[in-house]
Amino acid sequence: MGLIFCWFASLQLNDLDAWLWITAYGLVAILSGVAVLPSTRRFVRLPARSLAVVFTFWGLWLLGQTSGRWWDGEIEREVGGLFISALWCLTLDIISSRMSRFE
Repeated sequence: MGLIFCWFASLQLNDLDAWLWITAYGLVAILSGVAVLPSTRRFVRLPARSLAVVFTFWGLWLLGQTSGRWWDGEIEREVGGLFISALWCLTLDIISSRMSRFE
C-alpha cells in the first residue's frame, strides 16, 4: 500500500497545490513503510489514528463543495483520495495494535 500512496503522490505533480497532496499521501506512504518493520510498528498507532481523523474531517469539509461529477470533478477525486487515505490509516492503526500484542 505504501507504493500505491507513492503513486498517488506522483499523480499530484501537475496540481496547483501539489505540495499539500504530496505531503498527505507521502505521510501515509511513510506510515505504511514504518508499519512493516516490527521494531518501529509501535510508533504507527498515534500518527495513523490522527491522520485518519484529519483526513476524514478534511474529506467531509470538501464533500460540501462537490458538484456530483464523481468521475469528472477534481474536488470529487480529492474527496475520494482523502477517504481512501483515512480508511488505510485506520487499518494501519488496527493492524499495528493487534500485531504489537504478539510481540
